[in-house]
Amino acid sequence: MRKSLILAGLPLLLLSACGGGGSSDIGPTPPPPGQIIATPGPPNVEPVVVDAGPAQAFNTGFVSVTICVPGSATCQTIDHIEVDTGSTGLRILHASAGGQLSLNLPPAMAPGGMALAECLQFADGSSFGPIEVADIQFSTSGKSATNVAVQVIGAPNYTVPADCPPRLENTVADFGANGILGVGPFIQDCGLACQNSNPPLPGWYYTCSTPTTCAAATATTAQQLQNPVTLFDSDNNGVIVELPSPPAGGTASLTGGALVFGIGTESNNGLGSAVVLAIDDTTGFVQATFNGTAGLNAALDSGSNANFFTDSSIQQCTAAVGFYCPPSLNLTSTLQSAGGGASAAADFSVANLESLFNANPSAAAMPNVAGPLNIPAGTANPIQFDLGMPFFFGRNIFTAIENAPTPGGTGPYFAY
Repeated sequence: MRKSLILAGLPLLLLSACGGGGSSDIGPTPPPPGQIIATPGPPNVEPVVVDAGPAQAFNTGFVSVTICVPGSATCQTIDHIEVDTGSTGLRILHASAGGQLSLNLPPAMAPGGMALAECLQFADGSSFGPIEVADIQFSTSGKSATNVAVQVIGAPNYTVPADCPPRLENTVADFGANGILGVGPFIQDCGLACQNSNPPLPGWYYTCSTPTTCAAATATTAQQLQNPVTLFDSDNNGVIVELPSPPAGGTASLTGGALVFGIGTESNNGLGSAVVLAIDDTTGFVQATFNGTAGLNAALDSGSNANFFTDSSIQQCTAAVGFYCPPSLNLTSTLQSAGGGASAAADFSVANLESLFNANPSAAAMPNVAGPLNIPAGTANPIQFDLGMPFFFGRNIFTAIENAPTPGGTGPYFAY
């Protein structure tokens, strides 16, 4: 469960990305030869744009979602919500945290009448906020769902519990988006682990007798954040992220992308020749082979803004801390179904990130970005090979949801 890793090591370059220099798109970016990207519109396609967003991020795909007070026409459309195949659930930044959400949504209540809250943990920090209830709408595709549990990050008056790990990212400036749409392979964001753990898992769900007194608690699967796609009345078995390729030197805005709901449910979301890679239904990983090492825990994660892996032979950046800065490299890897079976080549390139930014300081979509993995010692089942947004450029990547039937078999799986 991760969101994108914001380029904290290059504040000056990120500030310069506000404007001036570099290339920008006029009209939709054409897809690579052979790639077909679905046209946004009913019944199942939302447009996706990759740009700097509200916090000068890069390699982050965004959609808009309309949030409504349940059963009413009191709504707000929130733009620049990150599309994340590496997490589950809809999370919105409150207006008091620099976000756009100012609606008075009803709280989600645990048995006993206490409000629910959650600590969202990801690779570079965590975010805390109460769980509230909303109706949601995707205006271009027409998809909608009612009474959806939504985490409101940075809601006012809430005290962050001590066991919600730092670094805290409870503002848009730190979070990098106005929200995150988790459309990963799982139905709930924690599942039975948060329902059955005794004592409750620390750093996950909480009950709050007041906003300043929240204590770790169990949460049933019905109380947890759900993958919003599973709540649609159709096209609800998975998603496809379809993005064209940006120029090698990057671009300020990459348009023409699509978030397609459903797999094999419409004429525009068939698997075609995509290879289906079964996901381990406990860890969420497929397996990767890289640099002669097989069996690496791997994921296809649109919420990571680079391809992250360990290779001590690749030069790291000086200013862009946490990223690689080699001469241009073309690398080869293979992904395989968890437990063995189908496999597919996963080739990608790595360029010098500092050189890219120096040449094009307004770039917000760059296809050749990578960095080392920094996983805390002792982490159980750590990810070891994370193919992020750069791997999605120029590909149509499928994420099938657990237990959902599709033409490629029952989810969960990735396919491309």
